Amino acid sequence: MSLELLRLAAALYAVAAAGYLLYFARPRHTLAARFGGWFLSGAVVVHLAAIGLACKEFGGLEWFTLRGGFVLTAVLLAGTYLLVQRFYHLPSVGAFVTPLTLIILLPTLFGEGGAPGEAPAALKHPAITLHIMTASLGVALFGLAFGVAVMYLLQEREVKGKRFGALFSRLPPLDSLDKLTDRLVRLGFLSFTVAAILGAVIARSVWKSAWSWDPQQVSTLLIWLLYGGMVQARHLGWHGRRYALLTLVGFALLMGSIVTLRTVPGITMHAGEYKGPRAEVVR
Repeated sequence: MSLELLRLAAALYAVAAAGYLLYFARPRHTLAARFGGWFLSGAVVVHLAAIGLACKEFGGLEWFTLRGGFVLTAVLLAGTYLLVQRFYHLPSVGAFVTPLTLIILLPTLFGEGGAPGEAPAALKHPAITLHIMTASLGVALFGLAFGVAVMYLLQEREVKGKRFGALFSRLPPLDSLDKLTDRLVRLGFLSFTVAAILGAVIARSVWKSAWSWDPQQVSTLLIWLLYGGMVQARHLGWHGRRYALLTLVGFALLMGSIVTLRTVPGITMHAGEYKGPRAEVVR
């Protein structure tokens, strides 16, 4: 049942994306952007209902898988954009964010969700829910920053080439895009930091060691250092094109590490249902 709801949410995301893309192609059709926002809000509500039902069906085990991570990241990406839209009113950003949300969600629509089974000890830790949510929120914020950075690079090309045509008029000013990218990266870094700290606390409780050179821990540290370096570089005057390119690289590395670590068998103790050689299973 949760899968059917998720597919309905995907259909609503597709309609929302069509509305935002129509607005981007024809800015005078402001009603299209409004419809896009309505359908996006409806998609988020249905998506959250699917997540709630999946928790009831699978007892939370699904959120330890790559599929579950994509499901959470997609809804947080869409929800974060709706929140940003309330403060910045940039409907053109929706033409980049809603297709990205749909792309992230699409692989989860085929096959069945996670099956109930023995609950790993990590699932019983009181901090695990917050850890998963902050990690997914961090990825969503970085993804939103990715979309805005793409818009910045497109607009910069228009400005440098002195091509003040249709694309130039549809994209927000460079300064607005640059500042929004920076704020999203900062918020994502904060959320990612909280997730990393909670992950160390959980690892200490479950595996008796906060650090074990597990590939996922190493990749998390490297991603954290990269985005932390971006935050510091901003203080040193980095902005514009260099910052936008770093944002693209950071998100590409983040998604690449997530997919690799979750699909290569036995590469990390965090794979599958969070079971590993040191994981204690609660019956």
